Amino acid sequence: MRSLARRRAHARLRARVRAVLAEVGVPRPWDLAEFCDRVAAHRGRPIHLVPTRLPAGAPDGAWLAGPTVDVIVYDADSPALRAEHIVCHELGHMLLGHTGTGLGPVITPDVPAALLHRMGVLHRTGYDDEHEHEAEVAASLIWKLAGRELVAPRRALPAAEAAVVDRFARVMERDPGVG
Repeated sequence: MRSLARRRAHARLRARVRAVLAEVGVPRPWDLAEFCDRVAAHRGRPIHLVPTRLPAGAPDGAWLAGPTVDVIVYDADSPALRAEHIVCHELGHMLLGHTGTGLGPVITPDVPAALLHRMGVLHRTGYDDEHEHEAEVAASLIWKLAGRELVAPRRALPAAEAAVVDRFARVMERDPGVG
């Protein structure tokens, strides 16, 4: 029974994310800057991406929600696709109406702790938190709608076997995998 409730909650979350992404529009061909512009227009405030060298143990990225601007800080040393996913995760928080949850660790010496506290930092500390799960689902759906993949599919399967693998992947996508 519990897993059925989780699947239904996951399906509702995916529907909620798809609805907001339909409003915002995911550009095809994919362009992260254009998507950020669309999210900014949707929120009525600019979004600035700030690649920064982050200290060991810091989160990979953070959303700094100021009074009139949103700032996404992410690790400048991340590979390009990883950095893009981090940004999409933080954009997911914004699109889902999440807010900052407190100061957390200082993510960079260039951003003083007092400023982070005033801005209300939202950053990833793990995937147990409901908002983090929601933002990850949003990032995944953004990529899916954009036609992005971390790894290009490489298969040497006969068509019938590939169809079975594809059906299995679709079923797994609907299930949050919690159980």
